Parts: sequence; C-alpha cells; structure tokens
Amino acid sequence: MANKPIVLHLGDAIKYNHGFYNDEFLRRFNVIQATETDRQGFIQALKSKKYGNFSALFRPHFQTGGFMGQWDAELISLLPPTVRIFASAGAGFNWADVDILGEHKIWYANGAGASDEAVSDTALYMILSVFRNFTRSQLAARTADPEIFTATHKLIATISQNPRCHILGVVGFGNISKKLAFKARVALGMKIHYFDIIRADPKEETELEATYHESLDELLKIADCITLHTPLNKHTQDLIDARALSLMKPGSRIVNTARGPILNEDALVHALETGHISAAALDVHYHEPQVSPRLASMENVTLTTHIGGGALDTRINFELNAMKNILAVVGPDGEFVGDPITPVNRRAFEGAA
Repeated sequence: MANKPIVLHLGDAIKYNHGFYNDEFLRRFNVIQATETDRQGFIQALKSKKYGNFSALFRPHFQTGGFMGQWDAELISLLPPTVRIFASAGAGFNWADVDILGEHKIWYANGAGASDEAVSDTALYMILSVFRNFTRSQLAARTADPEIFTATHKLIATISQNPRCHILGVVGFGNISKKLAFKARVALGMKIHYFDIIRADPKEETELEATYHESLDELLKIADCITLHTPLNKHTQDLIDARALSLMKPGSRIVNTARGPILNEDALVHALETGHISAAALDVHYHEPQVSPRLASMENVTLTTHIGGGALDTRINFELNAMKNILAVVGPDGEFVGDPITPVNRRAFEGAA
C-alpha cells in the first residue's frame, strides 16, 4: 500500500465514477487529499514535503481545487521532482502556466473531448440567436405585455436573417470548433471559413468544406459571424479588440464560448452601440463572474453563465479522463510509462532537457 505512487488530490472528492476510482485508480495509486484552503498554506505544505514525493496532481472538478490560485513559477518550482503529470478537469488552462510545467518535465492534461459536444451545441444555439434575435424576442415575451409582444413580433422579422449561406468565421480550429463547423454547415447551411496558427489536415478541410485563411484579419473581413475557440494566454488576451472589430463587416455578429478576456468587452460595447456589430452572444465574460452591466442591458446580446460545457455527461467524463490521464503516464514505481490521453503542453514537455 505504502509503496504505491502517491497522487495528490486537489478539490472535492469523486462524485460520479466510483467504480473506476475504487477498482482501477486506488488499485494503482495511494491518493492523498490536500487539506489547505489558501495559497500560503499550500506553499508551506510543499516546502515541508507534507505530502511526500507524490507522482501526480489530480483535480477532478474544475470548480474546486483552485484554492492556491495561479499555478506559476513560484508554485511549480516547489513541486517534488517525482511529479509526472497534472491532470485536471475542464478544457481551459489559463490558471496554470503549462509551459513552465513542461519545462519541469511535468505533463499537463486537461479534459479535452469531454465537453466538445456540449460546447459546440452551445455555440450553435448562440449562432442562431445572433442571427434570429431570439434574446430580444424572449425578453419581450417575458414582459407578458401584449403591446410589447406585438411590437417585437413585427420588428423581429425586419431585422433577422437565416444563417444559411452566410459565412461563419471560426477563430481557432480545434476539436470543439470542428464539431461546431460540421453542425453549422449540415444543420444551418453555413459556409465555414477558419483561422488557426496550425492549419488543419487537408482531408479534414475537405470533409468539413472549410476554407483556411492565413491571417485573422483576412478572416474577420469576410465573415458574417465570428465564433471564438482559442485558449486564453498572453497572445490571445484582447485578441478581438477595437481594431479587430473594425475590420468586420458592418452588421456582422460575434459569439464567444472560449474565454472572456479574448474579446475586449469595452470595444464590443462600442461596436454594438454604433451598430457596426449587430448582435453578440457570450457564454464567457471578461471579469467573470461579473457580467458587463452595459452588455446585460442590450436586447441584441445573448448572455449565459459559462455553461457551454455544462452538461452532466461533461462532468462525468472530466472526472474519468483525469484519472485515465494519470494511469496512462505514471507506472507502478512512479516512473513515466506513456503519454497522457489529452496532453496540452507537449511542445514544452518534449523540448525540456
């Protein structure tokens, strides 16, 4: 028992995959729960080797286990050299410097794949909403006022369009946005154009009927609706700013289900107020959980509470995949035995000495 590799568990206990946890995970690892509640306490625990030479960090629920704040150079440098992987639920990873983890020969693996269906469905709903003004109509209906109902009924038909044959500009072409591209093309009849720093395989482009653009600016200029699907990092914060929005067609639309700070909300408010952008839909917010009061007051803006991946299936598989990633990487003696299923920092990890 004591000789099994140690896994340091961050956050709440297992909720869903009890059979796999008891039969597979605990058979291979000695799981220890971190008990700290703040950053300084956790730092002291690492300095004092409170949890020993653990082999993995395990965060099965992204809404808990973040009490230590940002995983930066200060925290990462305190990890024992035995750590092989940080496996976390959730698709985003802006709260951890995954490149520094890689430089320390520590894999970072996220919950990629578990939320693909849910997030792409959310983005599809938002695309429909910004073209058809569903939020404006819902707000009017909820007044239960016949005059407002009738006036909005008449207005909507004069300001809405079908998405069919319009250009959907996809910024970031990963698994989620590829699923969205398929759904938007097949179900809505949209034309798919995209930009990513890494071009997709020609076979995928053919299957999705997706047109590649070598620059973001080029994509912004031709799209009728932009949908954002890039990770948040120092290169993508405020990626869509006033200049970027100015390149878009008058009356175009924007959807964000990625991360709030990728889209500069002050610039978006101005573009909406001037009419340059006709509608927007945000599941994520710049100062989340604070929603912009100015955006919240606009009838042509659809807002949700970061529920893109918010389906029970997603949570179950986030938890399961975090365990599977650790099982794939850590051997019986705490050694490396393979690569994670969903690595995020492969380039930094493989480039480390």
